[in-house]
Formats: sequence, structure tokens, C-alpha cells
Amino acid sequence: MRIGLLGPADGDEQALREAVEFVLGDVEVDQAIYLGADDDTIGRVIRAWAREIIGSDPTEDVFLNRAVQLAVAGTPEEIEELLGAEASLRRLSTIRKLPPPPARAVEMLADRFILAVHDKSVLDEEDIANANLIIYGRSEEAQLKRFGPRYFLTPGPLRDGKVAVLDVEDDGQISIALFDTSGIPVWREKMARRTSKVNVAQ
Repeated sequence: MRIGLLGPADGDEQALREAVEFVLGDVEVDQAIYLGADDDTIGRVIRAWAREIIGSDPTEDVFLNRAVQLAVAGTPEEIEELLGAEASLRRLSTIRKLPPPPARAVEMLADRFILAVHDKSVLDEEDIANANLIIYGRSEEAQLKRFGPRYFLTPGPLRDGKVAVLDVEDDGQISIALFDTSGIPVWREKMARRTSKVNVAQ
């Protein structure tokens, strides 16, 4: 499982489009999470991209009507093109946005509990105590900080051209990486393994 993390775009649709293209195409994430509070920006980017793929309004009816037409009278090349468009639309459907505050997004990655919010100041002690990795969007720069067994991660604003990627490696460990959207890796770190507490009776 590989998750891409996109910081707030602050209305910059071009920067967001480039970041989405990078995590979906180059990094091949299974899911991407947009950490901005401006839901309209990610919505516009996805709708515009979907229109490019389909060539018209990306509704289910439009796609199904086109599929019926090609099934009856389409060439193999046209059918293959439509199937490719369907695959591209499925990739776009892997992009998630955060729920409206004060709600939080939660994920399980391997054996770790991940909590994602736009602004980490809305979290209380119980939220933090129950999470292994806290991901947030509101920040002036990319950061990864560890406090005891917990990690706090933000990819920073997209104007800096950075995205973060969480990856479950073959040994079950989770790696956290920061990339420039041009493809250059900035840093990478593995989360510490979980340890069991053992009480020794005296």
C-alpha cells in the first residue's frame, strides 16, 4: 500500500495538477490524500482532468452511451482507447479529500493508525494518544517530527513543490519520503518498529 500526501494548493490549480500527476503517474500510489481546506480547488482539477480524458462531461451516462456505441460499431482501436480512458478515470477516483473540520480522516496502514487533518490544532490529547502518525496540511514548510512513539508529518504547501509518500515495505515497515514534484527525492525515513511493553513482576 502506497499513499501520496498533497499539501494545500491555496487555489493554484496548476501546482495541484502537477502534484497529482506525479503521485499517480511517477510514484504510482494506491491512494492520494489532499490536505488542503479548499475543496473547490481539488474538485475543479479532477473535473477538468476527467473532461480531458472523456472528451466531454465525465458522467456515467456519457461513458456508458459511448461504450454501447463502440460495442456495436467501434473499431478495436476506439474500444482500446475507451478502456484506457476508463483506467485513467479509475486512477482519478483514488484521490481523496479531508472531511470538513472538525472531522478527521483515519487510515490503517500495516499495523499503524494514521490520523489526517488540515490543521493539527483541532486535535485533542485523545486524538494524538490513539494515533501512530499524525498527518496535517497547514504548515509553512514540509516537516517530519518524532515525539516518542508518534510521528507528525506535513508535506508543506504545494507552492514549495513537495509531496510526501507513505509506503509499506516488504518487511512490513513503513517508510516516509518527501519528493520534489520534478521527481527528485528530498529525504526518506523509516518509522521505528512498534515494541511491546513487558511488565516484570518482582
